[in-house]
Order: sequence, then structure tokens, then C-alpha cells
Amino acid sequence: MEILTAIIPKIIDYTIRPVGRQVGYIIFYKSNLEDLRSTLKNFDAVKVRMKHAVDEAERKVNKKVEADVQNWHTEADEITREAEALLNDEGHAKTKCLIICPNLISYHQRSRKSTKLMKKIKLHENKKDFSSVSYNAPVEDISAIASDEYMAFESRISMVKDIIAELKKPDTNRIGVYGLGGVGKTTLAKEVYREAMKEKLFDDVVIILNVKEKKDDEQIQKEIAEKFDMDVDESQKMGTRANLLRARIKDRKSTLIILDDILGIIDFEAVGLVGVPTCNLLLTSRDQTVLSEMRTQTFFQLGLLSEEETWSLFEKMAGDVVKDDRIRKIATQLARRCGGLPVSVVAVARASREDGRLEVWKDALRRFKSFDKEGPAEIAKLAIEWSYNRLKGDELRPLFLLCGVIAGGSCSIFLSDLFKYSMGLGLIKNCDTVEDARNSLHALAAKLKNSCLLLDSYDDGTVRMHELVRDAAIWIASDEQMAFSKAYGDEVKEWPIEDLFKKYTTISLKSCKIPRLPDVSWECPELKLLILENDNIGDSQEIPSKYFEGMKELKVLDVTKFCIQSLPPSLQSLKHLHTLCLDQCELVDITLVGQLTNLKILSLIDSKVKELPKEIGKLTRLQLLDLTGCSELILISPDVISSLTRLEDLRMGIKSFKQWEGKGLVDGRRSNASVSELKHLSQLTALDIHVPDANILPTNLFTDKLERYTILIGDCWEYPDIYGTSSNMLKLKLTRRNQFDRGIKLLVKRCEQLYLDGMESVNIISYLFDSEAVKQVKHLHVQNNDEVTYVINSISWSYSPNAFPNLESLSLHDLVSLESVCYGQLIGEPFQKLKSLTLRNLPKLIGFSSKGKQLTIDTETNEIVLEDEVGGAPKLFNIGEVLMPNLTTLIVHRCDSLRFLFSSSMAKCLGQLKHLTISKCQIMEEIVGKNEENTDGMFCKLKHLWLQHLPNLTKFSSGSYIEFPSLELLDLDDCPKLEIFIFDAKSENITINKERREIDSKENFELFDEKGGFPSLDKLIIHDLPQLETIFHNQLHPDSFRRLRKIDVCRCHSLINIFGPSIMGRLKALDTLKIKQCQSLQVVYDTSSTTQLNGFECPNLNSVHIHSCDSLKNIFPTSVAKGLKQLLWLTIENCGLMKEIVAKEEGSERTHEFGFPKVETLVFHNMPQLRNFYPGLHVSHWPSLNKLGFVKCASVEIFASEFSTYHDKLKLGHPTPMKQPFFLIEKGKSFLNLEFLRLDKNTEIWYEHYGPLPAEMLSKLKSLYFATSLPKSYVILENLQNLEMLHVISAPWKELFVHDHQGSSSGEIHEVETLQHVKDLWLIDMSELIHLGKENPQPGGPVFPNLEVLYLNKCGRLENLASALISFRNLTTLDIWGCHRLQYLIPYSVAKNLQQLKKLKVKSCEGMVEIVANNGDDSENEITFSCLQHLELSGLPSLQGFCAGNCIVKVPSLHTLFVEHCQLIELEISPDGLLVIHDQ
Repeated sequence: MEILTAIIPKIIDYTIRPVGRQVGYIIFYKSNLEDLRSTLKNFDAVKVRMKHAVDEAERKVNKKVEADVQNWHTEADEITREAEALLNDEGHAKTKCLIICPNLISYHQRSRKSTKLMKKIKLHENKKDFSSVSYNAPVEDISAIASDEYMAFESRISMVKDIIAELKKPDTNRIGVYGLGGVGKTTLAKEVYREAMKEKLFDDVVIILNVKEKKDDEQIQKEIAEKFDMDVDESQKMGTRANLLRARIKDRKSTLIILDDILGIIDFEAVGLVGVPTCNLLLTSRDQTVLSEMRTQTFFQLGLLSEEETWSLFEKMAGDVVKDDRIRKIATQLARRCGGLPVSVVAVARASREDGRLEVWKDALRRFKSFDKEGPAEIAKLAIEWSYNRLKGDELRPLFLLCGVIAGGSCSIFLSDLFKYSMGLGLIKNCDTVEDARNSLHALAAKLKNSCLLLDSYDDGTVRMHELVRDAAIWIASDEQMAFSKAYGDEVKEWPIEDLFKKYTTISLKSCKIPRLPDVSWECPELKLLILENDNIGDSQEIPSKYFEGMKELKVLDVTKFCIQSLPPSLQSLKHLHTLCLDQCELVDITLVGQLTNLKILSLIDSKVKELPKEIGKLTRLQLLDLTGCSELILISPDVISSLTRLEDLRMGIKSFKQWEGKGLVDGRRSNASVSELKHLSQLTALDIHVPDANILPTNLFTDKLERYTILIGDCWEYPDIYGTSSNMLKLKLTRRNQFDRGIKLLVKRCEQLYLDGMESVNIISYLFDSEAVKQVKHLHVQNNDEVTYVINSISWSYSPNAFPNLESLSLHDLVSLESVCYGQLIGEPFQKLKSLTLRNLPKLIGFSSKGKQLTIDTETNEIVLEDEVGGAPKLFNIGEVLMPNLTTLIVHRCDSLRFLFSSSMAKCLGQLKHLTISKCQIMEEIVGKNEENTDGMFCKLKHLWLQHLPNLTKFSSGSYIEFPSLELLDLDDCPKLEIFIFDAKSENITINKERREIDSKENFELFDEKGGFPSLDKLIIHDLPQLETIFHNQLHPDSFRRLRKIDVCRCHSLINIFGPSIMGRLKALDTLKIKQCQSLQVVYDTSSTTQLNGFECPNLNSVHIHSCDSLKNIFPTSVAKGLKQLLWLTIENCGLMKEIVAKEEGSERTHEFGFPKVETLVFHNMPQLRNFYPGLHVSHWPSLNKLGFVKCASVEIFASEFSTYHDKLKLGHPTPMKQPFFLIEKGKSFLNLEFLRLDKNTEIWYEHYGPLPAEMLSKLKSLYFATSLPKSYVILENLQNLEMLHVISAPWKELFVHDHQGSSSGEIHEVETLQHVKDLWLIDMSELIHLGKENPQPGGPVFPNLEVLYLNKCGRLENLASALISFRNLTTLDIWGCHRLQYLIPYSVAKNLQQLKKLKVKSCEGMVEIVANNGDDSENEITFSCLQHLELSGLPSLQGFCAGNCIVKVPSLHTLFVEHCQLIELEISPDGLLVIHDQ
């Protein structure tokens, strides 16, 4: 019973109650749905209330809705949708089961689901009580959003990448960017901000724009704090806020703060940005000095846009209007004038946006050129003027304006010119000496560079200005200094009015076209600077005698490129003149210069002056005399130089005076300057001089006062090409030891560039070490010593460690006994800074360094042993000898005792090597000895490798893989034994003897295989490798040759192909292919072992030149030819077996289509078997072809035919014609731009059997050279209205272009329309030609109304030249050869019209009796050939006279008369210009 009592409740729980619950769902169906509807209504109200809270948060910019709130709303919406779907589906539940019974199953399901949904709603509603709906979030900075107008230029993208890379470095936390106002610094800063945010480099990134407008550091501090979402309490002191800011930044792992456009120095410690290692700063400013003073670690100068970038921005801003060709021409000039300054480009382009009126654009260009205040250039001018006004001190602003008015071509400024002008104007303050002033000028120029108003140039002797900055400087100078200046090369059409000249302080016209100078002097009372540089030295521009009378205050006068015999007398009125430049002038007498006693600087650079007269000695205040390039100066009056006692700078080196005399003649008198005069110049600190003979040097000529010098002693030296080198240079050829005196030693001690010639070289180098002057030398060159065996002898000499610590280049030439550069143990780490090493003609050199052992070499040995073997073969470098970690250039030439260049270990040490040249080393067998397994870092920066004329070179290296990651150029030239680049040695110890060489020679080596990596190779040159059969092995390194752009292969006579299957897919970058004189070459692309022909694609190939490959039968596979969309030039010459250009695809008979949209030039020369472009049915398109030539291509029978008609005829059953067209084309798609066409004499121009020549096909042709066998082929000329040159060969025409069709009942006559542009007509080998055309005028006038050249060759039946088809009025050249039936050349009426004839040649015309036929009218008996300059009569055995009868022939302009093999007459020219004929 108890058991039943316990079990029954359980039975009820598991049976009756569940059943009752399920039945209850059906019973309470309606009430459950109503309850759900009520619950859902209340739930919607809760959702609305929550939505209001969310909306309120979202309306606040600095608030973000919490994620759990957003999730609650999402889930609530899903529950609502589920409940609504259930309630809306009630109709489905009311359907009857078996028509009369309710659908109880549906009732149950819906009621049960409604109950569960009510529980779910209650549960979700209870979750709504969140502690907060939203949180404070940082506001997204506007800088994070890229502007629609932003353009990602390459120059900017690369700088952003560099800045990001710098920010990633742990030791860099302060970076500066500087550049002109408006150059794009703010845009760059924003882009760095976006990139840093995108890459999530920092926890916080903050950017503050336009810092220059913040009133003080405290305002900057507040804005940074606000960006960090800190509460800014105005009552807080700046120091307190700084501590809080510092603590805030320290809480984060890393922070980047960008401060843009800083004007002055910011106290970062006061702001709170110092002492936080995790805080990185990016600062931008217009002035590098500002950034430097804020301890910026790394600088980036943001330059102007390139011309291409400028136009891209301009085009985008201006809109579609610039697509109009007329406006585009002006717009491109206008964009160029914007000078790459983005703010200017945008302003100018927007100003004329969408305005299609040409006059508006022209006006904009005019205004910009003149910097009109109301024009589009104002914004650019203001940006530059702002930087100008910020310049501090009294020197910088006038110096900047001076730079603007003197800037030359490419806006370059010679610092030497700037110095001369600045000294003359007194712009450089507080300097007592020329040297001090020069140093000060360089410092001032550096400050202008820091302000981005000057730019670095290509050498240290010049600086540059951007064109826009130059224009602004001229504009400002015209306002502030009343300057009259034109940009370099401009034209001055007329001089300003006189009143303006009275106000001018500056007139600068550099290389400008100027009107003739007025005879009456300008009144220029304020003028201080006058620069007149003629644009053409050949112009005979004269300076009037009184020209300078009105310029009493002139301080600087530069008259350049004037051809004047003597200086105007008014020059002596310039009493205040300090600087006089007469550069590049044709001058005879400069005596007058001696009257300018206040002169400080006299420059005669490249002038033609022959003598420096004694009057120059009166210039006792002269501080600088520049005679550079005075190549005709042969006389300097004695004692002139010694009289210039204040001279500090004397320049007479480059191609200048060398006629120095010794101590004097026997009687004590001298006729020229003596070197000893230099001893009287006690103030001399700078000297450029060349003394050819060391024997005339006085003892101790040079003193320690010389600070700047370029001195050449000896006759073997050439002066450096560059003018005004910044480092001291000394070139010595001393013939006696006593010439190496104290004065020369003083020079040696301080020179940086030392050149030595002759037997005294070793003594001078020894002195370098003894005096420790070796530390000063940067460039050392030693040449022409037959005895020296070592350049540096550390055993015999006493010298300090670290020999040549600053040496950057070492060059050794023609030291025929040299065995090693260094002898003995080198101490320390010498040659650490060496960048360039050149070794030329050192036949006994067997190593760079010898450690004291005598070096020998057995040249007869049959074995090559590697470095570890005893007595190893001679290498230039072995590991442990000398380390040259900075060597970038190595040149080894004619070092005939070297078998190897490097040990592999040494090669790895040359990590900076970029350029390696090895040439004419007779026994060199290998460049790198057996390399190690680990070759990482070997040649990692090598860019250029030349191996040339190495008769015994067999390989570059032996051993394992070597990668050349940076190699761009590889030149292998005349290495006859080279077959493989890297040889895979079979064993560690290699012995190569004669027997092994014979075995190896039977193997087929590929030049490149997987053991060499060339991922960056751009150009490959292979010349004169006669044993090479294959260039590329069937296995290559995966990254090799994928960037190869140029291949040049020449005289590789065993080569059978250029590209094998392994190169497939690697030729995407190839743009140039040159192959020449490869006699065994059978194919360019070897497709024999692959079916994947598409892998040979060369999509960027634009130039193909193939010459003298006798076995080559075609050039391209079909698949390659179809992809040549970039091809521009194709020239093929002297390929005797070539039958087609594109090989026929095997097994394919379908019609192929070839499109060459960019090809401009096709030339086929001496190709006797060439027959088709493609041997099968095809169509080709040549829309851009400009030049096409077939020369000596006898098998090319038809130039072209139209594909459709040709194909239709074949389909109709016509047999394939015997004559095949070279091209099959579609109408309107080829030759529409052809201007030059030359066809061989066996080639017809068109296959007329399959349709007429399309009228438009050759419509642009300008030059036509063709042969024909068809009598009516002249018909093709009807549509050639642009023809300028016509050469016709072997045409069966009896008359020129007019033919009576035989067999025509109507006697049809066809006449060619006027060819008014033809100026050059050649008729060659026209054996049927009888007449040039009808003698009577035709209705349409002459066919050739403007002919200038008429050439007739081998027209054996031609009877006369009279023709109404040709107008002879404009003829300048008449050349007749081999026309034997001509009895006279021209009738009298034609001769009278030859007024433009300049050249007349008649040769080998056996029947010629007279040149001009008898007039038949006695009233006229005179002919004048007024322009005839050359008359040649040769091989005219029947010639009896020039003009029949008593006709007088005048030739007033004749220069050349040549008469030969005219047995019956003699001709001569009388003094009055008559042609006189004498019978023999």
C-alpha cells in the first residue's frame, strides 16, 4: 500500500498532468492568444521607452550606445516579429479537419507557442535594467576621412610609407616634415594619421591642424587634452594640466601626436610631452630650422609635384573642359606655370573650371605669367611671399631676391656668380676676407634651403630655385627694389620708358633676347646691379660708347656673351664699380679695365682675351680674379700679378693660362708672367693654377695661408670637368726629389684629392703616412710608375693605425711592376670609408695586400686550386686581409696575373658593392672562388655587373646558390670560354686540368640555372660568347628574370634559341629584344618541348631588332604575336632563311587575327626568302603604322590584299594564287596613318585581282618608294594627296601617269589628279618611259606644281623632259643619269623658269648634245640661273654645248663646276659669272 501511495503521485506527474497540460493548450487556445497580444502591447511600450534613451545617446557626438543595449534591442525586435507572425496567422488555425471538426492540432501548437513566447517576453523585459545606456567615446577626427579631392600621388605615397616605417623604429620618436606653404604638408599629415589609424600602430592618434594660428603653447596643450577627451579646466595652471596630460599618455602603450604647420618653437616640456618614451611626435613646418631647434631626429622634405602629377591634379580639378584640344594646349602651359605647388594648381584649375571659352584660358595664362594680383597666381605668390617675409636678418631677404633675378636655365644659380654679385653689392655683412664671405654665403644659402626657397642642385657648386619661386622672387623684387628682370631666356621686345630707368636699382636679363642697346645713355641714378647676358654669343651686339655714363652708382656689372672688340669709353665713369664680369665675351683689348681702381672682383670666364695688359696691375684693391677657361690667354704682362697685392682668390686653372716663365731670361728680363710672382700675394687664400713644368717652380712657393686650391703641376694632367670643386685638389708630376719641398708638403698635408704621376709617387705617399696627412685624403690616384711594387709599404714606413681612414676612392693606373697595393701587416681597420676602387693596367698585380711574404705565381700550371689549398691561386682579395665595408664601385682592367677576384668570404664582406667591372684580364678564370654553402648577403646590393673581354673566364663562381637581389644590369661581353654562370662543383676540392677541360667542353651547359637568383634584373647583354648554346636552363630559380626588360644578344654563334620553356611566364616586363649575328639561332621562342604556348606572353614588348641570324626561320609563335599590344618597332635584317614573321600554328587551319595597335615602324631588309607575315589564312590590323619598308625582299610579291575579298574568292573554289600578299587586312583597320612606304622592285603594291585598293588606306602617305610591273599602277596615286616624296622603280610606263589602255575601243585615257605636296620625284630604271607627259597644258594644271627635286636614273628611251605635268618653277635640284636617248635636257622655255635651281647634275647620257635646246626665237638669247651653285657634267661624249645658238648663260651664284669625260667641249666661269664654252 505504501508503495502504491508513493507511486501514484509519480504516475500522475508523468501521465495525467502532462496530458492535462496538453489538453489545456486546446481548451485555453483563445485566452492564451489574447494574453500574448496584451503582453506584446506592453512589451512594445518598454521597447519604445528604451529606444528613446538610445536615440538621445546617439544624438550626442561624443556618446556611443553600449553593445549590450544594442543587443537587447536586436533580440527584442526578433521576439516581436515572432509573436506578430503567430498572431497574424490565426486564419490558418481556424481551418476544419474533415470539414466538420476544428483543427485541434493547429490549436494545440499555436496555443503552446503563445505560452512560451509570453515567458520569453517577460524574461527579456526583466533584462532591460542596464546601469547605463551609453558611454563617452572619442569623436572621430575629420582628418580620418579622406577628401573627395584627395589624389594619391606616387611621391606622396612613398613619403607616407617612409614616415610610417620611421615611426615603427623604437629609437625614433620625433619626425619632421618641411616644405613650402601650399605644398601639401597638411594633406600628408592627414594621410599619415589615416594610415596610422588603419594599421593600428598606436593606442591613440591625435592630430592638431594649423598650429601656427594657436596663440600660445597653452592653447596647443588644451586642444591636445580635448582630443584625449580630458576635461579642460580653465582655472587650472598650465603646469598642472601638463602633469595630467603626461599621466594620460603614460597610461597608454603608445601614442602618436601630429602637430601640423608649426610656425615657432614649441616648449614640449611645458605642454607635457617630454619624459614620455611612448609618445611619438610628427611635426610639419615651412622651416627646417624650426624643426631642428625642437630636436627633431629625422627630416623629410616635401617637394613640389612632378609635372605629370601636376597635370593629373589640374585635370581633375578643371573637369572635362580640358579635354578640348584647344583648351588643353593652354591648360597644360598653365598647369606647368603652377610649378607643382598643389594649392596653386587647385586654385588655378577651379578658377576656370567648366569654362569652355578659349579666351578665358588664355587670359588666365597671361595673368599667371605676370603674377596679376587679381589673377589665379595670387594664392601661389602669397604662399611664397609669406615665407619670404619670415626671413630674419638684413642679409637673407635681399639675397633671396638676388637669387630670383639671376636664376639661369632650369632656375639654377651658380654659387660663384651669387658670390661675386653679393660681394659687389655688399650684401654679406661683417666679413673681412673673401674666404669669410664665401663661408657666410654658404651658410645663408643653407638657411634659404631650410625655408624651402632654395633647392639642392646636382653638384655642390650650384643651387636651384623652383620656377614658381623664381617668378615670385622677380615679382617681389620689382615691387620692393624697383627691379627690371626677365626670366632666363625670355624676350624683351622693347625697352621700358625713360622714367622707369630713373627708378631701377636692378636690371637683370640673363640669356634674354634683347633689342639693340640705345646710343644715348640711360639715366639710371639708382642702378646698382646690371646684368646683360646675350642669348646667342654669335650675335654682334655692341655696347654704345656712352652707354654707362648715366650709371654712376653702379656696383655690379655683368656683360656676358657679347662680341665686342673693345670696351666702351664710358666704362671708366663707373667709379663705384666693385664687380665686373666679362664672361664668354669676344674681347681684344681690356686695357680700359685698369681705370676701375675700386674694382674688387674681375671675372673673364671663357672669354677670348689673349693678353692681360700691364694696366690691370693698377687694380690694387682687386680681391678676386677669375681667368677660368681663357684658353686663348697666352700673355700676362710681367709683374701684373705681383702688383695685385690684395688679391685673395686667383683662378686660372681650367683651360687657361699655362705659359709661365721661370726666373727670367739671361738679361734678366721677362716677356710673360712668372710663377714666382705668386710669392708677392701675401693675402692669397684660394688658388686655381696649372703649371705644366715642375722645373720652373721656385722653392717653397706655397704657404700655409692657402685654404682653398686646385693646383696641377706637370704636363700629364687634365683639369677636372666640374668648375669650382669644394675640396682641395693637388695633382703632382715631380721629376726630382728636391721639388718636393716644404711648400708642396704643406699642400699635400691639407689636400683631399691627391693625384700622383711618376717616380716620386711612393715618396709622397710615404710622407702622407709620416705626417699623418693620410687622414685628410679622400681621393688618391697614382699613375705611370714603372718601378713601384707596392703603393703602401707598412714594413718600411712608420705609420699610425687605420691607414686612409677617410679615403673614399683609390685609383691605380699603369703601374706595370705593382704586385700588391699594400705590403706588410695593416694595422687597425684601414679603408673603412672606401667607396670606389679602380685598378687599371697592373699586369703583375696578384693581390691587394701582402703580409710580408714574397708573392709569386706559376703561370704555366695546369691546375687551379681553391683558396684553402697550399699556395692558392692569386685572388685580388682574400678574407682577413682588408675589409672595405662601404665599397660601392670596383673596376679591374688589364690585371693579367689574377685568376680569381674574390674569395667567397671576402665577397660576402663587400655588402655595399653596387658596380663591378672586370675587363681584359687575360688569365681570369673565375670571379668568386668556390663559394660557401651559406651565401646570404653576398652581392646583396650589386646593381651593375660588367664582365668584358676575359678570354679565359669559364664561370662567375663555383658552388652553391648565389642570389643577386639588386642586380639590374648584367653585361657579358667577349668571354669566349664562358658557358655557365655558376658551376655546380661535384666535389669540394676541384682540380681543373686539360683533360677535364676537354670533357667539360663536350657538355651542353646553360648559362643560367637554378643556382643563380636574378629577381631584379632589368637588362641582360650577352655578346661574343661563341660556345654558348642555351641561355636559360630548364630549371630556373622561381623569382629570376621576372623583371627583365631588355635583352641584347650578339655574336653568340652556337646559340640555338633565346627563350626556352623555363622562361615561360617570366617575360611580362620585357620591352626590348635585340639579336644580332647569331648564326645558329633557329628559333627565338623554343616551343618544341611544351604545349603551353600562352606562357611565352610578352605583353609589354615594344621594340624588336633582329640582324644577321642566318638560320632563323621566323620570330614569334602565334600565341606571342597575338599578345604584342605594346609593340612599336620591328626591324629584321639579313636573315637569309626567314620565310615568315609569325610561325604557323601546327595542326591549326583556322583564321588567326593579329592586332598591333601601337606598331609605328616595320622594316624588313635583305630577306630573300621572306614571303608572308603569317603563312596561313589570317587578318592583321596596323592602325598606327607610320613607316614600312621592304628592301631586298625578293620573295615578297604583293604588299597587301583585303581579307574579305581574298577569302571569298577562295571559298568560291578559286585556287590559291601563285602570288601571295604579305599582309591580309580588313578595310578601314590598317595603314590609315602610314606616312612612309618602301617596296622592293619585285613587290606589287596591291593585289588587284581580289579587289581595288581601298581609297582611304594610304591617304596619309608622305613618302612612297615602289616598283611595279603593271602598266596602270599609277592609278593608286589618285588618293595620295598628302604625298611629298615619290620614288618609282621599274614601272612599264611610256608616259608619266597617263596611259592609253590598249584594246579599248574608246581609247580610254586616265589622268592623275594634282599632287600638290610632292616635292621630290625619282624615276629609276624606267626602260619603257619615252615622255614625262603631254607638252600641252592639261585642264587641271600640272600634276606636280611644287616639285623641288627631280631625279631620273636609267630611263634609256626617254626623249625629253618637257611635260605639262611638271612645274619647273620651284625646282632646286635636277639630277639626270643614264638617259642615253636624251639629245637635250630641257627646252629653252623650261630653262627660263629654273630660277630656284641650285644643283644641276647630268651624268652618263651618251646622246646628249645640248643641255638647253635651241630657242628658235632670236629675240631672246640669254638665260640666267640666278641660284645655281653646283653644276656637274660627266660622261657626256656627244655634248657640243650648253645652250644651242648664241645664247648667253649667266650663273652668278655658281660655286662648284665639275666637268668630266665631255670630250668635245670645255667649260669655265668668267669673272662676271658667265658660263664660257670652248671647243676641244
